Amino acid sequence: MTGNRVIIRERYLDMLRAGEGTPFVKVLTGIRRCGKSTLMRMFVDDLVSRGVDAGSIICMDFDLDPDSVPAGPSDLLARIRESLVPGPGTYVFLDEVQNVKGWETAVLSLYTAGADVYITGSNSEMLSSDIATRLSGRCIEIRVHPLVFSEYVLFRESSGKSVDHLLDEFLSDGGMPAVASSEDSPAKRLIPQMLEGMFATVYSTDIIDREGIRNPAMLHSIIRFLMRNIGNRTSSRRIANYLSSKGQRIAVSTVEEYLRRIESAFLLTRSERVDPSTMEYLSTTDKFYASDLGMRNAVIREQPGDRAMMIENIVFNELLFRYGSAATADVNGNEVDFVAGKGDAREYFQVCVSLADGETLERELRSLRAIKDSYPKTVITYERHPATDIDGIRVVRLADWLLG
Repeated sequence: MTGNRVIIRERYLDMLRAGEGTPFVKVLTGIRRCGKSTLMRMFVDDLVSRGVDAGSIICMDFDLDPDSVPAGPSDLLARIRESLVPGPGTYVFLDEVQNVKGWETAVLSLYTAGADVYITGSNSEMLSSDIATRLSGRCIEIRVHPLVFSEYVLFRESSGKSVDHLLDEFLSDGGMPAVASSEDSPAKRLIPQMLEGMFATVYSTDIIDREGIRNPAMLHSIIRFLMRNIGNRTSSRRIANYLSSKGQRIAVSTVEEYLRRIESAFLLTRSERVDPSTMEYLSTTDKFYASDLGMRNAVIREQPGDRAMMIENIVFNELLFRYGSAATADVNGNEVDFVAGKGDAREYFQVCVSLADGETLERELRSLRAIKDSYPKTVITYERHPATDIDGIRVVRLADWLLG
């Protein structure tokens, strides 16, 4: 929202429309404050605009007022039945449902009654594997991300600023909707505090409190390490060795458990390492990327040399938005930043700040040339390069690719 203007996130609404009426619970997951609740409200408005009776829809939010959270599944069902009788033709929307103990029992009951059920969640209880287990496989997960750049430009189109200017602000402040809607208002000066508050809520509510973390200081050190090293190859052992060198001794197994919990809160996302010839996972080292660069920059102040890793982070998040997943490719020891695609199709991507230097140009092309299949290969560069194709490898400016 910019002023009173609402930006419709059509990609997600199309997914919700496609899921409407299917025999599955629709589950919106993603980091807190990325826009799941707004999407849910947008879809309710969409239903009503298409002729669905508002009396057949119920919406409940279990995040704003903790004291109003139902005591359990029976209490939740009783409250719903005060407004409507769940059944075919009824719609139930439950926001941050993980705050209700035993929520899956109520959701399955609503599903069995024939209601079309939609839920949102922000932490580990709403991960794909856990949802599938809790709902006996009767669910469709829709992962919601902070704004990607094309959505961010829509939020900011009344600003009058150039695409390049907006991209620089996006790199610095990220794509949380509340932040984007504050960029062109007096609240802009408060954006650092907003981002710090968002991180603090995810850190304390969705990781420490929810997961029962006993050593918050160690957790914070691991998060800072990952945020400082986004896009760098790392491992649990490397993290443990680094912390030990700083006087914080920790077992590798404990680091692995903390990493799981950090990913569970959608704070960072892992890019696994794969062999492109088989697309099988290589259990060596992985990379981690921040779900939102603004939150990352609130934890680790942006440094002059961070630009390369930050644009790589944006490309990774864009690939997740477009394809649902992305991985790092290892080609006989040569690293390709990302491989992504759907079905049998795939594409390879290298990301850099500039190709002006001959050594950089050769390094970026070398890894792509090492791949012997015929799938498309692209170099994405922050600075415009005069060539758009080099030996069949596409070269494209970051801003153009993000908006393409």
